[in-house]
Amino acid sequence: MSKFDYKVYTYNNRAISNNDETLTTTLQNFGDLGWELVSAVPVVRGDGSEGDMDIRTDEIKFIFKKVKY
Repeated sequence: MSKFDYKVYTYNNRAISNNDETLTTTLQNFGDLGWELVSAVPVVRGDGSEGDMDIRTDEIKFIFKKVKY
């Protein structure tokens, strides 16, 4: 049975230097190192009161795995 290493990468969607091209490059670099994307999950934050709610998804957590040798 295979064993795996796991890595979590948090991507901030609001950072000025982050865009689709930089994300693509980052994901490609992980792939080149043997990491396989397992899941991508938005980080949801919210605040507010009295019925006024502010919900943001500024960050995305990418979960990778690769076979442990």
